[in-house]
Amino acid sequence: MYDVSDHLPVGELRRGTNLLVTGPQGVGKYELLRELLATGVERGQRGVVVSTSRSAPTIRDDVSARTTTADPDLSVVDCVSERRGESTPPDVDTEYVASPSDFSSIGVAASEFLGQADGRATETRLGLHSLSNMLLEADVKTVFRFTHILTGRLSGVEGLGVVTLDDGHDQQTTNTLRQLFDGVVETRHGVDSRECRVVGVAESATEWAGF
Repeated sequence: MYDVSDHLPVGELRRGTNLLVTGPQGVGKYELLRELLATGVERGQRGVVVSTSRSAPTIRDDVSARTTTADPDLSVVDCVSERRGESTPPDVDTEYVASPSDFSSIGVAASEFLGQADGRATETRLGLHSLSNMLLEADVKTVFRFTHILTGRLSGVEGLGVVTLDDGHDQQTTNTLRQLFDGVVETRHGVDSRECRVVGVAESATEWAGF
């Protein structure tokens, strides 16, 4: 079981659970994903990130700043640095992919990192930020196929998956992608803070809670 009670209004999630985090741009979906990953790393779990918006060094700095672990067990599939012309130094825990639309390379890299964790019998948390950037590069059918393979691979190693998606896509697109996930973390701007609730992992949705 994966304890997520520090950041979500639920206690534990079973192994192999995939969550979709939805909400408006700027509400803090990436920050929520980051916190869930950092908590896992702090507890000795492996983190794997597929990033379509932030570079590998940025991801590592963000996670490391929220853990006391000297050398966080974190692997990153970086889909932005090459396109931006940024430095891409060789690193066994980083795979650079030319763009968020190179689904084959992203899938191979993510599967390899997940396989490494499975081989070491290490619990794994995977974050993908975000599907919205992939939808700018490809149609929903292509993104659906990629996400279906990735979430299936994550379930196969009994990890915890956290994937973000902005509001603003048409309802058919959102519904198509939602069906790939065991539950949805809905986020919104509350009166005094950002709020989230979890739908689909229990008989009824949780209450809204600040995060």
